[in-house]
Amino acid sequence: MTSTDYEHPFRPAPVRLLNRLGKAGANLGLSDRLDAEALRDTARRKTGFSDFGDDGHAEALEVLVTSIKAEARLNTTGRLIQRSRLTGALVQRLRISELLRRHPEIADIDLGTVIVITGLQRTGTTLLHRLLISHPDFRGLSGAEALMPVPGAPDSDRAERARKRQAVLAQKSISYLAPEFMAIHPISHDEPEEDVLLLDLSFMSQSAEATMHVPTYARWLEAQDHTPAYEYLRRVLQVLSWQRPGRTWVLKTPHHLEHLDVLLRVFKGATVVQTHRDPRIALASFCSMVAHGRGMFSDQVDPVEIGRHWSAKTHRMVERATAVRAESPADQFVDVSYYDLMADPVAEVRRICEHAGIPFDERASGAATQYLEANPKNRFGRHDYRLGDFGLTDDMVDEAFAAYREAYAIPIESDQGRSAEQPADAVQPGRGLGDSGFVGALVTAVRDLRNPKAPDVEPVPDDVWIDGKTCLVTGANSGLGRAAAVELARRGGSMILACRPGRDTICDEIKRESGSESVELVEVDLADLRSVHRCCDELRDRGVRIDIALLNAGLMTPTARQSPQGYDTMLAVHFLANRVMIDRWLADGVIDPSQSDSETPRIVFVSSEAHRSSADLDIERLDAFTPYGMKDAMRHYGLSKLALCTYATELSRRLNPGDGVEVAVHSLCPGGVATNIAREAPPMLKPIVDPVLRRLFRSPADAIDPVIYLCCAPEAGSCTGLYLHLMHRKQVSERASDPANGTKLWDASQVLVEESRGIR
Repeated sequence: MTSTDYEHPFRPAPVRLLNRLGKAGANLGLSDRLDAEALRDTARRKTGFSDFGDDGHAEALEVLVTSIKAEARLNTTGRLIQRSRLTGALVQRLRISELLRRHPEIADIDLGTVIVITGLQRTGTTLLHRLLISHPDFRGLSGAEALMPVPGAPDSDRAERARKRQAVLAQKSISYLAPEFMAIHPISHDEPEEDVLLLDLSFMSQSAEATMHVPTYARWLEAQDHTPAYEYLRRVLQVLSWQRPGRTWVLKTPHHLEHLDVLLRVFKGATVVQTHRDPRIALASFCSMVAHGRGMFSDQVDPVEIGRHWSAKTHRMVERATAVRAESPADQFVDVSYYDLMADPVAEVRRICEHAGIPFDERASGAATQYLEANPKNRFGRHDYRLGDFGLTDDMVDEAFAAYREAYAIPIESDQGRSAEQPADAVQPGRGLGDSGFVGALVTAVRDLRNPKAPDVEPVPDDVWIDGKTCLVTGANSGLGRAAAVELARRGGSMILACRPGRDTICDEIKRESGSESVELVEVDLADLRSVHRCCDELRDRGVRIDIALLNAGLMTPTARQSPQGYDTMLAVHFLANRVMIDRWLADGVIDPSQSDSETPRIVFVSSEAHRSSADLDIERLDAFTPYGMKDAMRHYGLSKLALCTYATELSRRLNPGDGVEVAVHSLCPGGVATNIAREAPPMLKPIVDPVLRRLFRSPADAIDPVIYLCCAPEAGSCTGLYLHLMHRKQVSERASDPANGTKLWDASQVLVEESRGIR
């Protein structure tokens, strides 16, 4: 997860040393300050050329350099990088001018169809851009081309190698200087890149104010005519087309939203695709991106200033775009909702292509699907951000963007702190349980109870019995597990109550309430894998054969806590203990797969809808313990339930490889239940939490219908892979159902299972 301590950016030790040395040199008057003419001299020496072109770029460079020197407060690393970047842009201008002099025919190249993706930052433009570029017939700007439009020898075989070397170096430099930046905006030399980097060649783009504190330059930029910069952009695209032709260009940058009038004059007939997302989320995410970016170049990052500047800037972008669109033909524009893009990205790409009159055949569909499969969400980590960190509030943003939200029917996303590339089930308006904290989860659960969907399954009638079936219930001493144990015993089940030590009276209580004498106790502390193995040994030695395993035990720790084996306690209880137990039970014959429907064992996991909105599992670091506080406890709870749902889905696949059902594996979310899951809440909160849960949620006895259905209903024994939310059939999240994720989790956790055998 990315840091939100923007005022203290990460620094590798060598970079810290370099900055200290540079600061000491500046104190001695040895600082090497930026100077526009010195930059031009360096570029001339590097190339041997002298024609930079005459399009107003010289004034832009002067204003930018002056603003950097006076306001940006760059550290030594920042000055070195900005000098290199500005010199590199001037070198490219010289090379471009020379190439155009030698090949004037470049100016006559037709760019063909042009599709331009724009929208506020962090609204899905990157995902949409890369999906469109996956189309076999589309031409985009590669990261390597963006950094070096014209190599030293553009018509030689060395050109691409030179570009690639520079692009790889840039990628590695960013990863080294700010590794968390990759979680916010993944960068790769071989991925499509924004054409705002080509506008940088005119020194007239938003890049500078996104990476540095340059308010004077930003104000000057807003007052300029950007036509020369866009004409130069078109000329550079012709240069790139001369090197590598393409019939359809796809451009992309949020910068274009501020200058649609100029763009449509220069690129006549272009199709503009505008993306839309809740401005609360988009602005918070982008401010975080800006803060992380500035932290590479300066030791003085002011989050509140960033929030103030970019809230005004993004409002200006929306207002200007709205005005241009009101005076332009409607068929020049395609609007894409972020939420539709997340729900079905290929369908949105198809719709754009059809609007632009470009075929979207099986090749194109297959390429887009392949890109999605090869680039899972959050693969570099989870991006954490909040409006409040930047001096902004929901009300401030809602007021500024009210007209924009209404014009495009943009919903309010329920939660902040999510990656702009998360799957649809994580960003549906009104959802976000795993990331929303305790209060958000409480509100969501209450809403589900007060506005339930029509049930897909009916409660199991009282006359359905499970005589002779051996049932094991974890966490049977309280809450949902206790209520389920009473009901299963009442229906004739022979009960094994798997409870933490010190629950000696629970057997007598269950016998009395159920009217059954067939109730016994085994002790197990699911947080301790040593205890789990001892429990499994006991069941094996007693020759137990389980017909119905209800794996119900759960807890929510208010802060991070390590299990005896060093794992996060919630992950240990909700996932690892179940993983170890089932592995042991299958190996020991405690659960015996059968081909007979009447004898089919059942495994039922009690999970949570919180699994839908959690960040992707870091499967490679499954055993890593990450400290967290109260505000992140719900998020880690959701992660543990995502692991459980992913495992349940994979277990169902592996135990039932053929057409028949050998072991019925199901899972469920019971909704809001007044249990003691929050038993570890801080003492000051318990007097509040307990009454609230009892008042707003159902009692365990009223909430067990989905549990009893999966454990007892005949039809649930002849199928596998069901997931119930209350009494409504649903699919687990896309991540939990993905076979690739299931395989990775299985393999990684099998290593932990094998390791646990050594602690018995």
